[in-house]
Amino acid sequence: MMRFNYLDFILFHIFFLATLSVQAKYFNDSTLSKDAVELDMHTKEINGLKLLHLWQSLDQDSLAINPDVVFIMAGKNDIYQLHNPQAEHTFSSNYQKIISSLKQKGIETVLFNFSPLTIKNNDFNIPDHSASQHNQINKANKIIQSLAKTNEIKWIDMNSVYANFNNTAGSEFNSDQALNPGITNRIAANKAYEYLVKNKKLDKKLKVLFLTDAPTKSEISTWNEQEKSIQFHFSKLLNWQKIAPYFKVPDKYKGDRGSFRDPFTFDDQSKVTSLEDWKKRRNEILTSWHAYMGEWPKFIENPNYEVLYSINKADYIQKKIRFEWVPGQMTHGYLLVPYQANNLPAVVTVYYEPETAIGEGKEERDFALQLVKRGFVTLSIGTTETTENKTYSLYHPHIDSATVEPLSLLAYASANAWHLLAGLPEVNQEKIGIMGHSYGGKWAMFASCLFENFAAAAWSDPGVVFDQERPNINYWEPWYLGYHPRPRRERGVPTANNPAKGTYLQLLKDNRDLHELHVLMAPRPFLVSGGEEDGEHRWIPLNHSIKANQLYGYNDRVGMSNRPEHSPNPESNAIIYNFFEYFLKE
Repeated sequence: MMRFNYLDFILFHIFFLATLSVQAKYFNDSTLSKDAVELDMHTKEINGLKLLHLWQSLDQDSLAINPDVVFIMAGKNDIYQLHNPQAEHTFSSNYQKIISSLKQKGIETVLFNFSPLTIKNNDFNIPDHSASQHNQINKANKIIQSLAKTNEIKWIDMNSVYANFNNTAGSEFNSDQALNPGITNRIAANKAYEYLVKNKKLDKKLKVLFLTDAPTKSEISTWNEQEKSIQFHFSKLLNWQKIAPYFKVPDKYKGDRGSFRDPFTFDDQSKVTSLEDWKKRRNEILTSWHAYMGEWPKFIENPNYEVLYSINKADYIQKKIRFEWVPGQMTHGYLLVPYQANNLPAVVTVYYEPETAIGEGKEERDFALQLVKRGFVTLSIGTTETTENKTYSLYHPHIDSATVEPLSLLAYASANAWHLLAGLPEVNQEKIGIMGHSYGGKWAMFASCLFENFAAAAWSDPGVVFDQERPNINYWEPWYLGYHPRPRRERGVPTANNPAKGTYLQLLKDNRDLHELHVLMAPRPFLVSGGEEDGEHRWIPLNHSIKANQLYGYNDRVGMSNRPEHSPNPESNAIIYNFFEYFLKE
């Protein structure tokens, strides 16, 4: 006897927009748009629906949106009766009614057949992997294949996909735990997306409708398993399309790691040959850089914060807060929280002062504001007081007796800001990123590399390596890595008459460079939003980070976009926002 469970029949509508621009490689070397894809999802649940009821509700519930393409992965609630020959005829007839309705409207239709993963074994009330179950699935699949041929429409063979994976050594399908909707939905999303790519459907406005047995977000949110839904997997594929071109190394720089000191050689000159080796070497690099720059104070793990005032905006709440970010030093910042926020991803934004990032400063630097509008909790912080007095950084315990290089101390302060966010119920502490531009880009880079709790990072034109030919890549300044007590050297490029001082000089002498910090990010993703200071040739140092990620089994964790100007622009910012949405949003 048939059992109904949480996999009741649903409808959900997927809308997305893509405009053809610069081409990028993706599935099977097909070309995709490099421009942003806007995705709007709608879900409608119809519990216990069969094919006949689906056909009867098409005009009212589905075709009203005027879809261009319909993917059908339907009929689970009919399969159970296919041991009866009359039920086979009914299954075929009702399926044909749906196809005919779509064809009459001129809607392109694609069918999915069934795999053992599509149907939970206990729905049949029979032993796992029984002949009866496979016979009924095979009957349904033959009917679907025949309907596709008769109607001259495409079909996607989910059963062969399952078989191929199941026969692969080490496949996840060899586990009983694989018999869950998440596996089927991921494959279905991949295959639907691949179909759209192969048939060049993503170069124009397109409405796509799925008729599927997949669980909805509302059904599975109680398990905290939204990643099992087709919505999640399809969204991830579309979101990846927006940023994939920026994670592809140009051919002329592939494998070129330049003359930089090899981060994969231990201090004793032995080589990293495994992931376990790398983890030890990573710790060696981190320890040595802290030795150069000075050890951090203890983290302020439970920072109290005071809300100075709160303003209700259209889409979020803006709170001006005050908290301790360095022992004995308070700062103010802005906490932007979407209404009804709960367990959301978050981003810390850093700059000369916190007002710019909330939209009260120079154009195209309102990062915190734009991200909160996209569903992130954001915390904007900055060095207001020292910017005003032109000392530009943080100094501990005092500007004339600092024990930590100021840029490293900024990173430490950001780690304390992370702890503040991580303690909020509105924030998912596993999904906190950091970003900044220029001065803030340096700050965000050091923070994310030195503090591994940041899940992702975007660095806007900081100068990702030392370069004394570029005046703005000024790590030699006393507020970055060239700290020395006052009076300070004259600002500018080091010369014989105005030499750099402090740790920066020692780092150069020892042939150390910032690529050694970048590799500490692996396997966490980062994006260099390159401008005037970080051109395409910066892929050479970034190739070291690509190698570090490959030790973890990742090839898509290091990205760079490029623009000619130092200042960010709407296009470069959109890439940053898409980056965070892909890697931090569920």
